[in-house]
Amino acid sequence: MLLVAGVAVYLLVPGHPLGLLRGVPLDWLGVAALFGAGTLLWGFGLPRWRRSGLLAGLMLALVAAKLALWLVAPSYGLAASYYARARLAGTPERSTEQRGAQYTRVEASPGRGGFALHFFNDVDRFNYYEAPDPDRNALPFAVRWDGYLHVPADGAYPLALTARGVAALSLDGAPILTVGSREAETTDQATVPLTRGAHALRLDFTHRGGISPSLTLAADLGGGVIGGLTGGPGGGLTRLMPPLVTVDDVSADALARDRLLGWLASALDVLVLGGVVAAAAAALVARTKTPRTTTSLCVGVSRHPEGSPLPRTGEGPGVRAPVVREGPGVRVSPGLLAVWERPMLAGLLLAVLAYALVTTTDLAGRAVILEGGQDWLTYESYARDILLNGPLMTLGEPLGKGKPFFFQPFYPYYLATLHWLTGEGLWGPIVLQLFGVGVAGILTYWLGKRLFGTVAGVLALGLFLVLALSQLDWIARKLLSENLYFYVLPAAMLLVVRVIDERRLRDVVSAGLLLGVASITRAPTLLIVPGAALFVALAWRRAGLPWRQAVTAFVLLGATTALVAAVVPARNYIVSGKPSLVASNGGATLLLAHQPTDKVRLRGIDDNPIYDALKLDRATREVVEFARQDPAGYVWTLVPLGLYSVGISGMVEDNPPLAPDVLAITLLYVLAVLFLPGARTLKTWPLHLFVVIHLAIMMTFLPYVYGYRQVLPMQVLMLPFGGLFLARVLGRVGVGRRAASTQHQPVVEQRPA
Repeated sequence: MLLVAGVAVYLLVPGHPLGLLRGVPLDWLGVAALFGAGTLLWGFGLPRWRRSGLLAGLMLALVAAKLALWLVAPSYGLAASYYARARLAGTPERSTEQRGAQYTRVEASPGRGGFALHFFNDVDRFNYYEAPDPDRNALPFAVRWDGYLHVPADGAYPLALTARGVAALSLDGAPILTVGSREAETTDQATVPLTRGAHALRLDFTHRGGISPSLTLAADLGGGVIGGLTGGPGGGLTRLMPPLVTVDDVSADALARDRLLGWLASALDVLVLGGVVAAAAAALVARTKTPRTTTSLCVGVSRHPEGSPLPRTGEGPGVRAPVVREGPGVRVSPGLLAVWERPMLAGLLLAVLAYALVTTTDLAGRAVILEGGQDWLTYESYARDILLNGPLMTLGEPLGKGKPFFFQPFYPYYLATLHWLTGEGLWGPIVLQLFGVGVAGILTYWLGKRLFGTVAGVLALGLFLVLALSQLDWIARKLLSENLYFYVLPAAMLLVVRVIDERRLRDVVSAGLLLGVASITRAPTLLIVPGAALFVALAWRRAGLPWRQAVTAFVLLGATTALVAAVVPARNYIVSGKPSLVASNGGATLLLAHQPTDKVRLRGIDDNPIYDALKLDRATREVVEFARQDPAGYVWTLVPLGLYSVGISGMVEDNPPLAPDVLAITLLYVLAVLFLPGARTLKTWPLHLFVVIHLAIMMTFLPYVYGYRQVLPMQVLMLPFGGLFLARVLGRVGVGRRAASTQHQPVVEQRPA
């Protein structure tokens, strides 16, 4: 474990800027290395080495060496100060990557990959989306780069400045190049005599809005790159990049030494990455030599009647019960499965990671200005505030005068963590959200396997992959709270089922913690916790445990969930003075889903003492009055929302008549529940409870904002039942074919000798 932790720390800590692995924030290679290495180690494990302690010590030494190389390295690039107006004055905008600096950020090359306009993703200052609001992609801004240009030898060097906008370059305080055009790119060039060494560089750029801005600063510094090598111009104009530019003044000799240290840093990075791959390969070879046993495993439900104690090999609630299964014969090799299950799942995760990295390359290294008036702009704004101003997310207001959580609480913190890990742009969070879809698929497989067996789990995973391609992929490319919920929810349910199966108090605590995280990700999850705790208590009693242990499990599961959920009202009380438990946007979406009919009279609802005591907002009061005064009309507004939630999408707005994927998953779930007793055992009840409650919530609130993203958590938990139904159908077909083939085989009579 120390060795694995050492690998993770090595990938995360800052490294030499000329090395391959530069640490947080992770670039393309860093993300691939961290999550690829983690997947390899999880899937294949580590071979057993006698001197693993020595290797762990070596890993810690490599971490120390990486940090040392980073500490002695200069800061390559230029210090960029951004301003949210077409004027170079005032306090620069802040970056989440360099929070304590006097400038905004350090950039390798001015204008490369566009401009770092991440600060325009601020819902309070730049939420433009209605006429005559300005175009968010054409807002004015200004930026100034400061640093030092390093010249390898005395000589006359060509410089070129190309821009769409107003730009000016100065060296050692003297103006060199100037460009000014709003309509088309123009270039200014000059050949400048420069002496060997560092020259103070300043580049100013102003964009007054309109046509997309651009900027390129190029130079011909010849074959003598830096570091005492002789040479002059003649290599051609190329964009100024590290190691030719640094933030601070550095001597040529120091740069020459640091270039060698950069090669050393790259060698250490290759050593670590090669070691991870070699360890996975060694573990894979060890798995191929593992003895295998072949046993027949059938698809079906437990032979033990529900309510009777399951057999256990020992005493106490922590002993797993071996379950004998019945049903159509689908042969599986448990020995083979034990050896190759995790490597195959890891292979799937690696494929998802590769897909995420390849399909998001257009986002890497550039700023994406989000659309105004959309949820993702709000979530991004909240995440930026958390990184810039602290975890209370005050949004610039003094304590006690701020606002309670408007949207679902936990996702902004999750998004802030993704930004801290991968940088200020949207590329990193989207890559990791796509990777999270793969994690959700693995959890769906495990949930189906634990409930109904391996074959059902595999088929549930197959159904999940179809849903991922049709629905989850596009959701993962947006900043929406469901991206976290899609794998926190099945993980929590998996632990609840494990608690019912294995009856251990530590699993109860783990399940409660995950249910708490799911609850602050999507608050309605709290509604299923009492029922889930009750099912756990009933299962423990039916397994023969005393009432005291069953009640302890019931209380512990609820208390642990409540402990996590309590952080929401605690934060709301500190920031706003109101201990609100759930997000405050519920009333608005409630009213959008259920507009009162002409029969409803709303006079006096603002002065209703009952509503005042309950502190209901105006929108919620209108809907309550709608249900009270015109119950038939209110019920009629529930019907199209319910039909939409199960896949009949044409019932609301301008949608196609059906959502085939959602409807098919729903039908498979219903068929399994109706016709297969195994889909109605006690340990499946927490999932059914979630489906029923979630459907009721979808019928109550607005389920069709941004497509099916709010509905899909329900379908994800339906997938194991769809896998069970398909497994039973495939098993019946297999039994029928075997029976038909045996009818045509001759019967050979065996006679005693």
